[in-house]
Amino acid sequence: MFHYKEIPTPDPIQTYIRKFWVLDHSNSPLYSHAKYALPNGCLTLAFITGQGVLLEDGNKTINIKTGIYLIGQITRRLKVIIKPYSKAIMAQLNPWTPTLITKLPLSELTNHFATLNFVNKKLHKAFSAIDTSDENLLVKKIYHELESLFYETSDSSLIQNVINVFTASFPAKPVKMSDIAADTGYSKRYIEKKFNLHTGLSPKEMYSILRVRNIINALHRPNNKSLTQLALEFGYFDQSHFIKMYTGIMDSSPRRFETNDYILPFN
Repeated sequence: MFHYKEIPTPDPIQTYIRKFWVLDHSNSPLYSHAKYALPNGCLTLAFITGQGVLLEDGNKTINIKTGIYLIGQITRRLKVIIKPYSKAIMAQLNPWTPTLITKLPLSELTNHFATLNFVNKKLHKAFSAIDTSDENLLVKKIYHELESLFYETSDSSLIQNVINVFTASFPAKPVKMSDIAADTGYSKRYIEKKFNLHTGLSPKEMYSILRVRNIINALHRPNNKSLTQLALEFGYFDQSHFIKMYTGIMDSSPRRFETNDYILPFN
């Protein structure tokens, strides 16, 4: 099994990079056991060293070799296997952050990935000059290179404000896009266009992913509540609707959920 580690980010960096997470299998001659990564509304800046990483999406296996990548939004769970003597260090980018790094339409990266050299040649050159297997060195370099890019734009502000409304609505306060449009002063069509361009998801898709993910995270924390009880707390009063949403993301029924099968946050 690979060693899982999280590195918190300080303010104000946390506004843009939620955290770093490390999958370290660099001392093992064997393939790691598989675990699932789940959608969380974030994109990922990934630094892969060693032999690489295997991702399984349904019946499709993706081989990610040594390199630096921007991984787009995922809309369903991914099986992760770390190859022998390999390591993955990942910066979890908040949904509004990539628009500050690239002008690439992020809808093209949904359930896909691209090399950082394709996305941002300057950043790729800067990161390629250091040992990207050393998380302490790499984190400092990321702060140094990205800090000047972290400033508010009208697009990043819009996306951040809408997502803040989504997260503030949990567990069970209903959200209407018409209300968000009225509050922001933009049309629903304009907001959807900006979300698709800069996050790779529609507002509805983002909301559904965040909602289900919050239920999973709540289940992972110490409590005596079942998945069904938490679904009710999060406003899924129609069990069939919850099962449909859950299965679409998890590719499995709620009754088969086992926390040990997943890469889940420490808190």
